[in-house]
Amino acid sequence: MAWLRRRDPSLAAVRRAGRVTVAACVAFYTCRYLVDDPITAVYALFAAVALGGLSDVTGQPAERTRTYAGSLVVAGVLVTLGTLLAMSTWTAVLGMLAVGLVVAYAGVGGPRVAGVVNGLQLFYVLPCFPPYAPDTLDQRLLGVGLGITLLAVADRVLWPAPAPADPAVRVADAAGRVAAYAQVLGRELGGGGDGGSAALRAAAADAAESLRLSTVPIAERPLGPGVRDRCLIRAAAAVRVITGRLGALADAGPAGGQHTSAATAQLLDAVGGALAESREALLGSGPPPSTDRIVAALAAHRERRRDQLLDGAEPSTLRAGVSAVAVAEAARSLVLTVRGAVGAPAPADVPEELWFLTASTGRLWWQRLCTHLTPRSVYLQNAVRLALGLAVARSVVGVLDLSHGFWVLLATLSLMRTSAVAGRSVLVRAVAGTAVGALVSGAVLFLVGGDVVIYAWALPALMVVGLAAGPLFGVAAGQAGFTVVVALLFAQVGPTDWRLAEVRLEDVFVGGLVGILIGAAVWPRGGNGELTRAAGESLRAGAAEVVAVVDQLTGAGPAHRTPLGRLAALLDQTYAQYRSEPTRPGPRVDWLAVLGVVHRIDDYSRTLRSRYPAAAPPPWPRLAAQLRTAAADVAAGYREAAAAVGVGRVPTARPVVRVDPVPRDALAAAPDDALRMLDTWGWLLTMADDLAGVGRALSLPPPARRHPPRAPRRPHAVRILGRPPAAGSPR
Repeated sequence: MAWLRRRDPSLAAVRRAGRVTVAACVAFYTCRYLVDDPITAVYALFAAVALGGLSDVTGQPAERTRTYAGSLVVAGVLVTLGTLLAMSTWTAVLGMLAVGLVVAYAGVGGPRVAGVVNGLQLFYVLPCFPPYAPDTLDQRLLGVGLGITLLAVADRVLWPAPAPADPAVRVADAAGRVAAYAQVLGRELGGGGDGGSAALRAAAADAAESLRLSTVPIAERPLGPGVRDRCLIRAAAAVRVITGRLGALADAGPAGGQHTSAATAQLLDAVGGALAESREALLGSGPPPSTDRIVAALAAHRERRRDQLLDGAEPSTLRAGVSAVAVAEAARSLVLTVRGAVGAPAPADVPEELWFLTASTGRLWWQRLCTHLTPRSVYLQNAVRLALGLAVARSVVGVLDLSHGFWVLLATLSLMRTSAVAGRSVLVRAVAGTAVGALVSGAVLFLVGGDVVIYAWALPALMVVGLAAGPLFGVAAGQAGFTVVVALLFAQVGPTDWRLAEVRLEDVFVGGLVGILIGAAVWPRGGNGELTRAAGESLRAGAAEVVAVVDQLTGAGPAHRTPLGRLAALLDQTYAQYRSEPTRPGPRVDWLAVLGVVHRIDDYSRTLRSRYPAAAPPPWPRLAAQLRTAAADVAAGYREAAAAVGVGRVPTARPVVRVDPVPRDALAAAPDDALRMLDTWGWLLTMADDLAGVGRALSLPPPARRHPPRAPRRPHAVRILGRPPAAGSPR
């Protein structure tokens, strides 16, 4: 037990194998020996194995039960289709192509749906082989219903799996830590603090890092299309944005001086209060948070920023004000998404970027399906790859008239990977494991012969070992164990001999080889290759977004949309698949940093678009033209970075946001326009800084040198509004 717990500390794999074995064996033995119905017995056992061994049913206990219930309905449809289309090889192949594509693409519905996709494929695979026997459809459906029902019962009462942590708790914990930092920082910036924010800043940064999806177990990732999952994802993003902007705000001022007013301190205090209220609401210990306090603090801060412009504040002060507004805007987004996550009614004026707060479930699903209905989506790529692999495997079985063709498709289904590199390594291990299992099962069948009683007594113990071997020891052990299990199973259904093990080895090799060939022909680079393309397209769309937003804010043209939002969503899923694939040793691009930059462009550009929906040209044409020129320079830098993605080249663009100051009396004549130009200037500065971050992310560590190269000098930005900077002031 000590040895086992070192490999499986919570015994999750063993408990799961035990649940599946009990459900499968009770169903199989009841139908095979008490009712004497081999067809129902086989379908009952494989139904339990499909959803218990080949699937990963996750969530709270009630959610898992609903997943089993939904899978039962889908399984009935697929078994019916497979039974009716088994009349000929080509009807079965066409049905396999359609079913494989639709079922695999359904994985866009999030981890709970994606977890059962492979298991559901089995319900068409099993009945789509000869003999063509539609008269046995009732027996097949009865077996499927019995197997899934017993598995669902075992899931609730027999060594039940612990419920995964609610992702809302993780977001709530992070919000609480960031709230403490925001409130202390607000007091320090207002002149009343004691300088104790450094430790809180580190704790807030750690909490924000814990919200990265790469650090969250798959079962706990809120990636479904529903309102709650979308709200939790956006709330986590808002907490991370708040944390980053708070750090920028703390670093924005000159050393030893106060660069914010009481209004900024009040704004941060309101942000801290919103974070604390959000934490209580997510934990269920408080009412839904309200945006009233943040809205009032934003209005007061807006008035103070007007005064700063008229007083000719220094660039550091102006930029600190931009950062403070960004913090408050992110906090407002957090409050709205937390309200959606806890089921509170959405306000009448929902921001455009939070459109899903008022959308129906059907619209949310339709939007998710349409977003990924593109060749650039890894979901569609995986679905097409798997459907082609299964269809080709089914045609090979029919043309070559292979016995036990079900095993060929099962091997293709279980061994196909999202990249050719991963598939080759898996096939080698799978064939080796199957060869070992074939030797063992062949020896057992040869020595035991037709004594069914021995097979019946040995099956439960060997099934537990076989189902647990894969998660604990890898593909080779899993294939070895499963080979022995299927040999003992079919030895109880009909007459068999030691050659059954030989057939099993042959079928696994054929099925795995088909998967390898299809994987090598259809998007062979998998998530790694698609990530390079998706990152480049997203950065190019980010460049277009920068130009479009600045054009809108300077009144140069009508607001036009870019595909950045859709590409950012595709980039998310591509990165998730990339993390699941094997990578070559050595330095790699920091794709997560690139992903963060793309999302920052998308999120805050939406905020600016909604803040200034119909902007007229400002009364300073020269200033507007200079901002558009700066936007073009920043956009050119992002386009260069997009061209550098995947070719090992580091972008060299260092755009400088430089504009002439505007006289104080001109600012006083149009303070609202001045604030709009200030926000445009601050956003361009942030985009320029993020571009430097993209360059660092794309640059791989160079070979070791005796003398390290000098760090490049950072570009500086000249102030945009008010009097020229004094000598020695930060630029």
